[in-house]
Amino acid sequence: MLAAPARPLSLVLRECTAAAHGDVEKSPFLSRLVSGSLNRAAVADYAAQLWFVYSALEVAVREHSADPRLAVVADPRLERVGALERDLADLIGPQWRSCILPGPGAAAYVDRLAGLAEVGDVTGLIAHHYVRYLGDLSGGQLLARVLRERYRVGAAGLHFYDFREAGDPGICRAEYRRQLDSLALGEVDVSWLASSANEAFALNRGVCRDLAERHCTLSDRI
Repeated sequence: MLAAPARPLSLVLRECTAAAHGDVEKSPFLSRLVSGSLNRAAVADYAAQLWFVYSALEVAVREHSADPRLAVVADPRLERVGALERDLADLIGPQWRSCILPGPGAAAYVDRLAGLAEVGDVTGLIAHHYVRYLGDLSGGQLLARVLRERYRVGAAGLHFYDFREAGDPGICRAEYRRQLDSLALGEVDVSWLASSANEAFALNRGVCRDLAERHCTLSDRI
């Protein structure tokens, strides 16, 4: 009897992280942000926390970019640090670096990414790369519209969501999934990839929890 064909890795990841993904999307901060009920200070703080996370992620990925598994998905055109820096200059001003600090959630996220890089956990880095960049190419595009329409953020503050250098977001998403599916990972690695992706969502929830404490009322956070 023929063995059942292996399921696409992108589908496995999507299914095993669906609950964690939904928890992040429904978090008080993101819910209020999408509703348009926060302010530009919250938008700027969100971009600042992302800058700390992406700075750590992109350093870690570049450090191990020679690994053929990571090289499959690590397209430099997806990198967001430069875009976030332009956004922060618009949202805060040219002195933005002296105005921002990582919250506990972002600090924990940075520490985890640095730890993965230190031990050379390429599978873990792929999982974090997947959660962040595929999310930016998907729901991030909807959030850009919210920021533009409800918070009056202009193009100068929305570079983070602009992937024109890499191509059409829909095509980029499909290509990312295709590249991910091309990885030949064993059962143990697939299990660790799924676990690490759920960990990435948990760390994102920590960032959102900090932001909610700073920008949402107590009743909003319950």
